[in-house]
Amino acid sequence: MTAKTKLAPAKDWRNRPIETWNTTTFHAYLTDKHTELFGIDYAPFRGWTAEKGMIGDIIGTRTGKPRKASNALLKRFIDETFASYRPLPQYPGVNFGWVWAYRKTDWQRLQAEEMAQARRAEAVEASDIDEVADWFAK
Repeated sequence: MTAKTKLAPAKDWRNRPIETWNTTTFHAYLTDKHTELFGIDYAPFRGWTAEKGMIGDIIGTRTGKPRKASNALLKRFIDETFASYRPLPQYPGVNFGWVWAYRKTDWQRLQAEEMAQARRAEAVEASDIDEVADWFAK
C-alpha cells in the first residue's frame, strides 16, 4: 500500500500544487499578492464569504456548481488583472470581486487562449507523425 503525499495546509499556496488549491488557498494568494504589489492590506469585496462564493463558483467547489475553469486559469487571471491595475489615491488597492466584475474581457481573452492551446495540443496528439514524415519523404 502506497502512502499518500500529505498536502501543505490550504493557506500555504507556495507549497501546494495549483491543482489542489481551494478558496482558502486563493484567498491566501490574493492577500499575499496584493501586499506585494500595492504594499497595503487586502480588503475583500463585500467580505470574505462573498469572495469565497465567487471563487468557489469558478473552480467548482461551491455546492452544486460545476467547475467553470481550471485553477491555473483563475490564477493567471488574478496575476494579469492585479499587475495591470493602476492605483489611484481614492482606490489604492483592488480585490477579486472588482476584477471579476469589471475585467471580464480579460477573463474571456484568457479563456479563448486556453481553449486555443487545448485545440492545438489535441491536433498534435491526433496527428500521425509517421504519416507526416512519409508525406515529406515523397
